[in-house]
Amino acid sequence: MKQIYKFLQVTIVGILLIAPQAQAKEEATAKEVIETFNATLLDVMKRATVLGYHGRNSTLEPVLSKTFDFPFMIEYAVGRSWKSFNGEQQKKLVSAFARFTIATYADRFNGYSGESFRIVKAVKSPRDTRLIKTELIKKNGKAIRLNYLLRNTGKGWQIMDIFLKGSISELATKRSEYNMTVKREGLDGLVSKINAKTAIIQAQSPAQ
Repeated sequence: MKQIYKFLQVTIVGILLIAPQAQAKEEATAKEVIETFNATLLDVMKRATVLGYHGRNSTLEPVLSKTFDFPFMIEYAVGRSWKSFNGEQQKKLVSAFARFTIATYADRFNGYSGESFRIVKAVKSPRDTRLIKTELIKKNGKAIRLNYLLRNTGKGWQIMDIFLKGSISELATKRSEYNMTVKREGLDGLVSKINAKTAIIQAQSPAQ
C-alpha cells in the first residue's frame, strides 16, 4: 500500500512539474511564429527596392499563408452569412482575402530606414490562445505597438487577429465592413470588392 501511495505521489508531482513546462513550450512556439514572421518582414523591408512590389509579394506569400489563419479570419469577418455559402464559395472568399492581405503587406513594407522589431511579452489568453505583444521600433526610437493573437489550429500556431496600436482589432474593423457588404451585395459583391482593392494596390505599385 505504501509503495502504491509513493508511486502516485511521485506521478502527481511529475505531472505538476511537466504542466508549466508544457505551457511555457506552447508560448515559446507561438512566440517563435511571430519571431519568424517579423524576421521575414524585416528582410523584405531591407531588400524592398531590389525585390520590387511583385518580389515582396512572392516572398511574403508562403510565409503569410503559413502564419495567418485566413479561413477563420474571413469567416469571422463575414459573420453568420458564412454558413450559407457552399464549400467552393467559401474557398473563393478565403482566396480573395488571402491575396488582398498579402498584397497589403507587400505594399506597406516597401522600404527600410533603420527599423527593428521587438517582442515585448507572450501572454496566455482565453480559449487557449496566445497574445504576442510586439513593437516596431523606428530609427528615432519611437515604438509602434503591434499585438498578435494566435491559436493552435492543428497546423501549428497561426495569427487570428492583429491589434494595431496595441488595442485596435483589425478583424473587428473588417467584420464591420465585410458583414455589411455581404448583406447588401451578397458573396459575389464582397469578393469583387476585395479583388478590386487588391487590383488598386497592384496598379499603384511600381512594376518591378
